[in-house]
This record gives sequence, structure tokens and C-alpha cells, in this order.
Amino acid sequence: MQMSLSLLLKDFLKKAGLFTKLTIGILLIAVVALTDYYTTSEVSFSIFYLIPIAFITWNTNKYYGLVFSLVCSVIWFYMDTSGFEMITNIVLHYWSTLVRLGFFAVVTILISKLKVLRDNQEIMIVRRTSELIKEIDEHMKSKDELVQKSRQLRELNKKIESIKEEQNIRIAREIHDELGQSLTAINLEIMWISKKHASDPDIVERMYDLSGIVENTIATVRKISSDLRPRLLDQLGILSAIESLLKDFRNRTEIETILNMPDTSVSLDSTGSITVFRIFQEALTNITRHSKCTRVEVNISLEQDQLLLGIKDNGAGFNLENKINQTKSLGLISMQERAEMIHGNLEIKTVENIGTEIILKVPLNKETN
Repeated sequence: MQMSLSLLLKDFLKKAGLFTKLTIGILLIAVVALTDYYTTSEVSFSIFYLIPIAFITWNTNKYYGLVFSLVCSVIWFYMDTSGFEMITNIVLHYWSTLVRLGFFAVVTILISKLKVLRDNQEIMIVRRTSELIKEIDEHMKSKDELVQKSRQLRELNKKIESIKEEQNIRIAREIHDELGQSLTAINLEIMWISKKHASDPDIVERMYDLSGIVENTIATVRKISSDLRPRLLDQLGILSAIESLLKDFRNRTEIETILNMPDTSVSLDSTGSITVFRIFQEALTNITRHSKCTRVEVNISLEQDQLLLGIKDNGAGFNLENKINQTKSLGLISMQERAEMIHGNLEIKTVENIGTEIILKVPLNKETN
């Protein structure tokens, strides 16, 4: 309540004109003079004349304050001497009046200087506030521009990945269908030649070796085709593709693997499925190259319309901050960017000499194209 009255009074004085302020000052002088009159000369009341003087000085300027100081000194002199009727030493009373006038004048000048300092400080505060607001606006503008650029880069990266996957699909199809069929045809011809010249052991042996080379080449072609675009991903979905990739990882590295996943199917669009698969593929590649682990545990679950994919190993671990700052961490950065492309989140937990855990969270039933 007191704060409200103070603010109202301050606002009123700020809007009031010079005449109103001078009128208030005169009324204050009248109140003090009447009080001084009724308390008689036995009680010194000169200090209270500073109230109208301070009021006028603070709300107008020092010149009006000096005038009020003179007026207050004269009134005080008159009230204190009862109109010169009881003066015993006129010189002493004049001297006292001049001293009080000097005191009032000094107080007026000090209040005026204090007001100037206050006004200058307010100006500096307003100016600095304006500068800070401008800096904040510029910062927000720069931040918005960075966010926009980041969004554009993410969209561009997403488009590049989409084009890349389309190319992978086309190349995988051509390799599997055309090159694979050609190699199969060659193998059939080799078998025909081997049967036709069954009487020549040398030719049969050479054809057998050549057939083995072709079979290995066919297996390599199938692997390349699968790496470019795993057929299981399109035929059976992301869970089957992850299971197949983990099985191939176990056979290739002889690292113990544990897979926990739900029995239900996962609803992800084409972009989401291939992105999750590529992140999982990159994680296994990093484990093979750097972890030196003996066991990999993969946990897949569905929670609150999200697919949670956890990949945990018992390997060497690493210092995440140092790894991110190195150029060798491009795989981790690529995984994080891929996760952001499909509105997901990738978290990496690692402790040196204990192991690493990668947790991927991807929203289900969400447009990612």
C-alpha cells in the first residue's frame, strides 16, 4: 500500500507543472511557519524549514531552492523574534539568520548536485538499457539466423541422404539383378564345360576352382548389395534387419552378442527405417574398430510412441569430449546428425576401461520425409 502511494505521488509530481510545485512548496512553508509560531521561540524549529526547501530544490531547480531558502530564513527570523519585540541584541539575531540562510543555501546546493547525479545516473541507465536491448535484439536476430541456417543445413543433409539412399537402392538392384545373374550364368557355363570334358581331369579341376571363385564373387556381390540396401529392411522391417546385421557381426567378429527386442512390429517409414539401420551399422563398425570388447548387448523397446535402441559394449570406452573434438569422431557426429534428421535423439554414455552405451530414441508414426 505504501509502495503504491509512493509511486502515485512520484507520478503526480513528475506530471505536475512548475506552478503546482511552487504552490505545494508555499503550502509546506505555511504549515511549518504556523507550527513554528504556535511552538513559540522557546523551541527551535529552523530544521523543519528544510522540508519545503528540499522539496522545491528536488522538484524544480537550485535557483528556486535558494529563493525558498531566503524566504524560509526571513520567516524563521520573524517567528523566532516575535516581530522584533523581544530583541536584546539585533546584531546577534541577524548573524544567526545569515548563518541559517547559509546552511539552507548549502543544503540546497547539495540537494541540487545530488539530483544532477541521480538524473545523470538515470540517463546512463536508460542509455545502457537501450544498448542492452539493442544487443539482445541483435543477439536474438543472430540466433534466429543460426537456427534458420542450421535448419536449412539439416534439410539439405536430409535431402543428400535421401538421394544417396535412392542411389544405393538403384545400384544395389543393378548389382544383385544384373551382375548377380551374369555371374550365375557364368557358373552354369562352367558346370556345363566341366560335364562336357568330364574325361579330362585337368579341365574338371580347373573348372571346379573357377566355379569356386565365381561362387565367392557371387557371395561378395550379394554382401555389397546388402550393404548398399538390405533387402530385409524392405521385406520384413527394421527389427529383422537389425537382427540379421547383428548375426553377421557375431559371425564375422566372434564377439558375444545379446539381443532383446519386442515381438510386435515397429511403425517407421522408409526414411526412418534406413536411418536407424545406418546408425546401428555405424555403431557396430565403431565397436569393431575401437572397442576391443568381448560382449555387445542390444536392447530394443517401445515406450510412449518411441523406439528405443540401446547398444552397449564392455570395451575400452573413451573420453567423449576429446573424441568429439577430434576429426576421427566423424562417425559419432554422423550418427547424431542422422538421429536429428528423423526428429530423434542420440545419447552416448562412455567410461574409459568400462565400456560404451549408445541410446537412440526415435518417435514412431511421425513423418520424416
